[in-house]
Amino acid sequence: MNYQIIGAICVISACGSFGFLVAARYLQNIQLIRQLISALDYMACELQYRGTALPALCREAADQCYGRMKLLFSVLSEEMESQISPNVSCCMAVALEKCGGFPMMIQQICQTLGRSLGRFDLPGQLEGLEIARKECRELLQKLLINKENRIRSYQTLGLCAGAAIAILFV
Repeated sequence: MNYQIIGAICVISACGSFGFLVAARYLQNIQLIRQLISALDYMACELQYRGTALPALCREAADQCYGRMKLLFSVLSEEMESQISPNVSCCMAVALEKCGGFPMMIQQICQTLGRSLGRFDLPGQLEGLEIARKECRELLQKLLINKENRIRSYQTLGLCAGAAIAILFV
């Protein structure tokens, strides 16, 4: 009998932890998008007013971020510096692969950004940055709609699923 209770507690804890993990991942995605918007804003200002070279621009954008987004821009800068004639799109793909763990929606925005940077003249690059910022803002708005309800639902769903499984086993 004691083993059943211990097992039920373990199942509820595991499922509840999963629900809290999903909620934390949701909040992390929101933070990543906010950091990306901030980096894109900085890059647009730097390109427009100073005309900073792309590897240096990415390095400076990395200084504006933290965590995985900082790592992404740092690796992107290193990739562009290590190639003789850098293709930003390929460098972005390599940087995303090296950093790993980015949600698909953020990867797509970064790949779109990589396709426009370094390929066009200054107005074209600024337009590419604006398109990426617009996509980020739209994505952020979607994630912020009913944020508290979603987080609470993920947590509750995890605990309830654990309780349901525990009831079935006991």
